[in-house]
Amino acid sequence: MAPPTPKTKHPRVEFDYDKIPAKPAVEPPLPSSDASQNHVPNPYFNSQLTHEKIAAIRAKSSIPAKDSVNIDYAQDAGLYPESFPHFVRGRDSLREYITSLFTSQIAIYDGAMGTMIQNYSKRNKLEEEEYRGDRFKDWSCNVKGNNDMLSITQPHVIQGIYRQYLEEGGSNLIGTNTFSSTTIAMADYEMEDYVYELNYEGARLAREVCDEVTAKDPTK
Repeated sequence: MAPPTPKTKHPRVEFDYDKIPAKPAVEPPLPSSDASQNHVPNPYFNSQLTHEKIAAIRAKSSIPAKDSVNIDYAQDAGLYPESFPHFVRGRDSLREYITSLFTSQIAIYDGAMGTMIQNYSKRNKLEEEEYRGDRFKDWSCNVKGNNDMLSITQPHVIQGIYRQYLEEGGSNLIGTNTFSSTTIAMADYEMEDYVYELNYEGARLAREVCDEVTAKDPTK
């Protein structure tokens, strides 16, 4: 029997992160961009993101023209004291803040929406009519069960759940009511064209409630 053919050894492909000098790990791995490596704070001026794909998605937004749309969330640099546990958007590095949070206390992330919406419906009327609201009262198919839709039609319900997680549950971080806000999931309700608005409203409500809670206690 002939001896096996020796395997050809190929040089290892190098990536940008291979060129970063090694140092003790004091935080999660950083992306290789200069902004990430230097902990440059996110400016939160999302309106300045003008990539053609982003612009194309925004152009298809279903948000009514009469409603104001704010996607810039920078805060005044002097709003809260500097250094952890305080955080000001646009002034502080989110990565540094989260690293300090995770290395100084037990951090809580929560935000399961489906179970909380079901719990709400046990005590309050939340049927087809409530899911539709005024805006979708003549929609062509049944929409009960489309929980993400409630960010548009019943925003007070979603805000209340966010507030419960933050104030009663003590969460440091919460998820948004956008679990099914994709074109694939919304096809069940013929609402693919509303995906941008669903994501926007779900995140906007969370942002407003989080800011409300932080205003009461700036360390949260």
